Amino acid sequence: MSVVDTVQLLELRTKKAAGLIAMLRKEKAELQEKFDLVNTHNAELEEYAESFTTSNKLIEESIAKAMDNLSTIDGLDDIPLMDDVALELEAAEGFSSGDALAMEEDIDLDSLLGDSPAL
Repeated sequence: MSVVDTVQLLELRTKKAAGLIAMLRKEKAELQEKFDLVNTHNAELEEYAESFTTSNKLIEESIAKAMDNLSTIDGLDDIPLMDDVALELEAAEGFSSGDALAMEEDIDLDSLLGDSPAL
């Protein structure tokens, strides 16, 4: 291999190395932008978690205070619920537990629409 060929080969490899360096710098800049974005989101999530924890503690304290206030009322547990309220609570509990899905009664849509006002 002649000196000229060696110099040309060296020049070609230098150009390839410079191109690779430029590509890696661009990739590094893109990754740095993504990293900065992730850090920003992480900081926001940490603030959210801290505020959630603080809010949760305040709610727990409020509930505890309310329960303490209710426990100071003598005879509160001895007061019977009205029959209608007890039935409504029972129906609501049944609905929440899925009893409403088990109903086998068909609903007559025509009678429901007949009771509604005309538009």
